[in-house]
Amino acid sequence: MSTVNIRLYDILRKELNLSDEKARNLTETIEQVVKDEVKADSNEYKSIFKADFKDLDTKFEKEISKVEVKIEQSKSDMVKWFVSLFVALALMIIGLYIKK
Repeated sequence: MSTVNIRLYDILRKELNLSDEKARNLTETIEQVVKDEVKADSNEYKSIFKADFKDLDTKFEKEISKVEVKIEQSKSDMVKWFVSLFVALALMIIGLYIKK
């Protein structure tokens, strides 16, 4: 028994003049009811948290896919720029050789 239960037991036994057996039974019953309520609340919060985490996970996956698409687009844009700059540079070098 915890200290709270012992104090409750003493109050029930001394203040309400219950027998030892009745005070102990009432204390155990109160303890069990409190534990059941805590378990019920805990399970309720767990289900809420699971739903919230699922929502966050789907939002996170959507954002990741958007970022991946943007990365792919930027890669293709960079390749286009590099190729066009290479072609322009090659034309400039060829133009310099032809000028001589």
